[in-house]
Amino acid sequence: MVRIAIAGGTGGLGHTLVDELAQGIAAPYDDVENLVNMLDSNNIHTVISTLNPPTPEVHAAQDNLIRASAQSSTVKRFIPSEWGIDWAADDEHLPIPWKLLKSRSRNLLAQYPPTTLEHTIFMNGYFMDYFGMPHYQSYMTPETPFVDIRARKAAVPGSGDDAVVWTLTRDVARFVSKMVESKEAWPVFSRVVGDVVTINEITRVAQEARGRVTEIPAYVALYNVFPKEMVLEMMAGLGVGMINGLFDFKSEELLNEKFPDLSKITMKMREFIMECWNGK
Repeated sequence: MVRIAIAGGTGGLGHTLVDELAQGIAAPYDDVENLVNMLDSNNIHTVISTLNPPTPEVHAAQDNLIRASAQSSTVKRFIPSEWGIDWAADDEHLPIPWKLLKSRSRNLLAQYPPTTLEHTIFMNGYFMDYFGMPHYQSYMTPETPFVDIRARKAAVPGSGDDAVVWTLTRDVARFVSKMVESKEAWPVFSRVVGDVVTINEITRVAQEARGRVTEIPAYVALYNVFPKEMVLEMMAGLGVGMINGLFDFKSEELLNEKFPDLSKITMKMREFIMECWNGK
């Protein structure tokens, strides 16, 4: 078993990955030389970044981690903190300012050949966990992506009939574990699908579990986590991305096909919502 280090492993997806397969690392991300020494002294083979949120400071830290991994004598593989969709889409299809930071990290990784530092970008759509909280035990920061089941409110982007990929963090971690163990060459993109469900379908299941859902802004609860203006800009941009099909991987190669045993046990949205909310 190769030794793995997870940057950002104290919360969110990183904590889930630590539970599944590895140790988190506390590191001086502003010092590349110290990072190299830390990676080498711990004989780290694979580095997984879940550093968040997408701020210039956080991405500068990830870029230093990429440089250190490339210079390390032990690190051979790297997974950057992307975890979602193809953030490289243009502004017309995905008007989110911080996606440029992710592109910078991608460009840096592309400078290194696989013989120096092999990498793959995980794409899993939106995290399903949000629709089960607080009844589902998740390390993710609570969020209400378009449908607030607890408050029985929804903010439907477009027609609400656009296909969207949703994956539980626990299932993402299982696919990551399989890829880490795999001896085959990594693809540039590793796409994972837990379920494909529209916002309208989620709203209907929420109503079945909780009663009538009204269509008014559903992410007021997020204002306690992020500034209101940031929340509105982010959700508007993600909504545009959904309408433009960026959250649907139907024409792409999926890890589900590579690991069919995991595909059989990935959580489905209806089952998840009913399990967490029915009768509550």
